[in-house]
Amino acid sequence: MKIKLILAASEFDPLKKNEPFMPLSLPLIAATVPDHDYTLINMLANDKINFDEPVDLVGISSRITAEKKAYQIADEFRKRKVKVVLGGPQMSAMPFRAKEHADSVVVGEGEELWPVLLKDLKNNKLKDFYVSSPNKFDAKYHSVFQIYNYANLKNIPIASRSLFKKKYMFDTVFAVRGCSIDCDFCSVSSFFGKKARFRPIDEVVKEISGFKSFFYYLLDDNVFGRPAFYDYYIELYEKLAKLKKIRYWTGQATLEAASTQKGREVIKKAAKAGLIYAAIGMESINPIVQKKSGIINKMGVHKSKDLVTSMKENIKFIQSLGIIVTGWFTIGYEEDEIDTFYKTLEFCRENNVIPIISALEALNGTRLYDRLLKEGKIDDNKKINIIHPNMTDDKIIKALKDITKKAFSLKSIIRNTFFYSRKFKKNHRSTGKNIQEKIFKTIFTFILQKKLKVGVISYANDETFLNEK
Repeated sequence: MKIKLILAASEFDPLKKNEPFMPLSLPLIAATVPDHDYTLINMLANDKINFDEPVDLVGISSRITAEKKAYQIADEFRKRKVKVVLGGPQMSAMPFRAKEHADSVVVGEGEELWPVLLKDLKNNKLKDFYVSSPNKFDAKYHSVFQIYNYANLKNIPIASRSLFKKKYMFDTVFAVRGCSIDCDFCSVSSFFGKKARFRPIDEVVKEISGFKSFFYYLLDDNVFGRPAFYDYYIELYEKLAKLKKIRYWTGQATLEAASTQKGREVIKKAAKAGLIYAAIGMESINPIVQKKSGIINKMGVHKSKDLVTSMKENIKFIQSLGIIVTGWFTIGYEEDEIDTFYKTLEFCRENNVIPIISALEALNGTRLYDRLLKEGKIDDNKKINIIHPNMTDDKIIKALKDITKKAFSLKSIIRNTFFYSRKFKKNHRSTGKNIQEKIFKTIFTFILQKKLKVGVISYANDETFLNEK
């Protein structure tokens, strides 16, 4: 069959033309049934859609900011009597809304569903929903095919990366899915499950060893892991460090591992395996918010110390290994106020953390959304859908623009670059690596901040908050 896969993106998406990481989901789906004629349209790279090209099936995925755009695209194809399938986290959170614009909706992970869906399509037996979840899906009189488990990660095929026209700086790969932390604002646990699932280490190492890029992005939700599976990451990073070609890589992480001896061993192994930059979800410096949201579980807070002191110590350890740290914060709980934005920026400056500060929005499918909806504090027609007791949307956006300008001024970028350059020098002396590596990492730090600046400034623009609602 001739199949068109589309990664939808809104006009104001901060990642448009500025996404260094290769999106993985659609090429991975294509690899599960490779004997079809696939075309991939990547709207983040400004690929154009030919609606009149004859195709048997169109599969569309999108981030939440492009949900409306995905529906518009789907509607155009259906006008032409083309079968359309929608999928991804947002469509999984709102499957019946998605079904209004599609012949079928994939709910959950698609690796084990896609082969079944294509077979049904070929036999003219396409179901309304294809679901991968241990929880029974109430199809509400619609037809449904359900697999009562999350995807088996053994023998996952290597993604069909050649489908992309654009050359990406970072390849992407994953080793672990699932998150047991279960923050109330996050949909990861509901989409991938609360229990970690693991790819065989040798399969991950083999895939990475075949990368042509000098960089890659490990897509795991926490590349430092959690206590129950520190050993998995220790073994993985030890094997990656033994590859003939050591590549630099980045990933998402938490501060928890830096608070224990075993966890610190994981981080040391990660650094030796090439980890250059960790995007750490710190979320808030407010102890009340940390406990309320559940993020306290990933902070690595020692009982004998207060929250901020523990955070500072954990950050300092990670930086000591020559790992660049960005802190990702979401501000907008009832206990937050406008001054929280500025206090968070000051915390980042004090600890040489590159700040990525955003306004909290409640996502469909999260416990936060459900709670606020019951309390009458959700308005999906607002720029920011949370009705806050003492912060208006305009004040939040003004604060974001102000702190973004300060956080990514040339002075701040240079200050952070020199800080990390000194860490690279210390790491260079302790590992015996040459001076060229220090120079390279210093340049990387500067360019990273310039790239991040483009994204956060775009995010801080008013139109981005509209999310094309």
